[in-house]
Amino acid sequence: MKFSIKNSLFICIGLLSSQFILSQVSAHEYAERIHNNIIEIIQTKNQLFLEDPDLFTKEISNAFAPIVDFERISRNVMGKYSKLATDLQQEEFSRAFENSLLDTYASTLVEFKDEKINVIPPKKPSKISDKARVNIEIVTSSDTYTGRYTMYLDAAGKWKIINIEINGMNLGKIFRNQFYSLMEKNDEDINLVIQKWVSSF
Repeated sequence: MKFSIKNSLFICIGLLSSQFILSQVSAHEYAERIHNNIIEIIQTKNQLFLEDPDLFTKEISNAFAPIVDFERISRNVMGKYSKLATDLQQEEFSRAFENSLLDTYASTLVEFKDEKINVIPPKKPSKISDKARVNIEIVTSSDTYTGRYTMYLDAAGKWKIINIEINGMNLGKIFRNQFYSLMEKNDEDINLVIQKWVSSF
């Protein structure tokens, strides 16, 4: 199976597809618990995707949205331009960013059947209790890829992902470069860039 940014995004967010109160477990333990949920989704939701794609996407969205800090990620993607955006524009881009990724994950979900995702145990405890970097291996039918998530504990004591690195690709930086490119090509018109971001996914 050809490995792509879309695939890596799905895998990493898929690891975080159920809610736990996480103040009592480490980020690594959390990721290990969630792996079984990926298998369950793949086995039980493929037919729903074929029969009712909208409902499938909604179920995936309901699972992912509370877990990933889309607002923080989207603000990092906007980078220096977030200072030029109004609160409304930041909210609109955050929503557009979230919807575009969730739609991508939903359509990609059915492609994953035989892959495995292994969490690499940490060699030593993290010195910072509310932040963690979780190393993983993504094993496909043809190759093995390394990855890492940057995670933090939010105020509610839940681990959330704020960046993903897969096979040397920093996805946060890749999306930021895409946003910057759109801003430069569209005279820094944030409203227009948001529209084009939606249409590009």
